[in-house]
Amino acid sequence: MRALLGALLAFGLTALPANAQEETLRVRVTFYTLRGTMASGVYTRKDAAACSDWLPMGTQLMFHDGYTVTCLDRGLGDLIWNARRTGHDAWVDVWAPSYSWGIRYVEGDYGTTTHMTLVRWGWGDE
Repeated sequence: MRALLGALLAFGLTALPANAQEETLRVRVTFYTLRGTMASGVYTRKDAAACSDWLPMGTQLMFHDGYTVTCLDRGLGDLIWNARRTGHDAWVDVWAPSYSWGIRYVEGDYGTTTHMTLVRWGWGDE
C-alpha cells in the first residue's frame, strides 16, 4: 500500500486514479491543541491534521464514521510513533480546539489506533 502511494508521488501524481479502490490505512491517532500557522501555511482549524511525512499535503483521510481530516501540518509523530516499530501505516495528529475536546472526540471516538480510508491523495484537482 505505502509503496503504491509512494510510486504515485514519485511520478508526480497527486490524485488517485478514478478506477482506484479506496485504500485503508492502519493509523496511530493523536491530537494536538497548539494554535498557529501549520506547515501548509494555513491557520489551525477544525478538520485539519498533522500527518506522516509520506502523506502529501492536502491528503484527506476518513474515519469509520465519516469524519474526514485533511493533512495540512507536520510534526514529530513519525519520530515518536515509528510505523515500522509500532505496526502502523501512518500517524495522524488531529487538531483539537481544546484538550477536553481531543480526549472526548478524538481519543474517545477513535482510540489511539484505528483504520482510516484514503479519500484523496494530495491536493488533487482543487
